[in-house]
Amino acid sequence: MDIFLYKCTLKTKEPLFFASKEVSRNFITVPYIGNYALAYATGVVEQSYQGSSSPRYREDLSGAGDLYIFPARFIDFRWHTESFNCVGEGYFLQMGQNIVIDAQKYLEEVQGKTRPPVFNSPQMGTFKMIASESVAIFYVLARKKISLPRYIRLGKLMTKCRLECTPVSNFEVRKSEFFVEHPLNPADLSREYLIKSYSTISVKPVPLIEGVRMEGVYIAFGETCLPLHVGYFLYMKGEEAG
Repeated sequence: MDIFLYKCTLKTKEPLFFASKEVSRNFITVPYIGNYALAYATGVVEQSYQGSSSPRYREDLSGAGDLYIFPARFIDFRWHTESFNCVGEGYFLQMGQNIVIDAQKYLEEVQGKTRPPVFNSPQMGTFKMIASESVAIFYVLARKKISLPRYIRLGKLMTKCRLECTPVSNFEVRKSEFFVEHPLNPADLSREYLIKSYSTISVKPVPLIEGVRMEGVYIAFGETCLPLHVGYFLYMKGEEAG
């Protein structure tokens, strides 16, 4: 069975924002990128243009075939902070149901007996983003040679990012206990792996793990180790089969 491994370097050309953490009015981007976001951004899976009230990760990612993208980790980055204020400039303001009502909306509510629409979105606060020219790395595992786009867009603001992917040829397949420094998606690991210790990274939609000590089949190259038996929602598929 042929195995092709690629090491990809991602460089942001604009500030990158994900709502990874929300602390009061601060919206913070953690220096990690989930592999589902990378799969959509690189075009590995096609995203439906039709809106849906619930996520379609499993349906969309089932079309990835034998290609798997690991999560990304920033190895060189700076912070970029921006403040925003979407509150109206009217002479009268009051708090409504999760919104700030300005004078015009208040007048419409009183005279027309209508209530302003409720939006579950922040109207003031601070974005803490990954600055431009920051660098992240991730790996791609495939059963055949692949070619990813040179430029992609990521995040809430559709940030432009540059990709450089190089094949890794001098790797070995082993089976024993090993340590993975790179972040992993636990929902994508085979159930055959025995995980002994790890650290959790709180991101959406699936928390990642890093610094993982585990036992099973893996790929080794240099000082880097990665699990070999991975696939989108592979752990959950094993649970359903059992």
